[in-house]
Amino acid sequence: MQLSPSRVCAALLFTFLPLNAQQARAPLPPDVVVQAQEVQQLMQTQKYAEAMDKLDSLEARHPDRPELINIRGSLYMTSALRDLAKAEECFDLALKLAPGEFPLLFNKAEILFVKHDWPAAALAFQKLLDDNPKLPLIYRHMVLFKKLVCEVKQDRLAEAEKILNAHFTFMDDTPAFYFSKAAIAFQKKDVPGAEDWIKRANGIFKPAESSTYTDSLMEARWIANISLPEAGKKDSN
Repeated sequence: MQLSPSRVCAALLFTFLPLNAQQARAPLPPDVVVQAQEVQQLMQTQKYAEAMDKLDSLEARHPDRPELINIRGSLYMTSALRDLAKAEECFDLALKLAPGEFPLLFNKAEILFVKHDWPAAALAFQKLLDDNPKLPLIYRHMVLFKKLVCEVKQDRLAEAEKILNAHFTFMDDTPAFYFSKAAIAFQKKDVPGAEDWIKRANGIFKPAESSTYTDSLMEARWIANISLPEAGKKDSN
């Protein structure tokens, strides 16, 4: 299975509804929110140069905004621009301005994930779960799935099955169950079985609901993306 290059990675961009209740900064003006969302739309359509130019203009007028810095870090994490050192620098800077904000901490864990540092990434995702027990389902399932993939990549299939059985069912409002089944099948070298689980997910869920999960399978090198280095070769970091 091969998908188009330069997809947006799974970095979190939901920057205008922070889950950290302690934040006291003033919200971005509505027109800036709209323009930031336009940057994200440009990313999703793989117009990265335009996205960066628009973001440069926004940050020039609204410096030191963690929401915008987070988007810049997410841009650097895309397979087309892949510069993990710059991405991490952005997330660290944003965290100084907005300590403890979930999207930023998720993106820090995501850097470990795309570097294939599976043990460290698993610990980081588990800490997110421990520190945010009331995460909305869509985010909780995403984090749990990421941790499951980390366990699978370490050949800890029993631990992965525990996550699957404890947290996901085929009746969920997210595709986590199906993509978890696919990840386990891929690790067992059952490629037809894995592709069947993905096909089932894509028959039920919209592309926007499945894209983060699909991207994770790309980052794990189970689904080919010609913009990403082959397994065993280093991303830019």
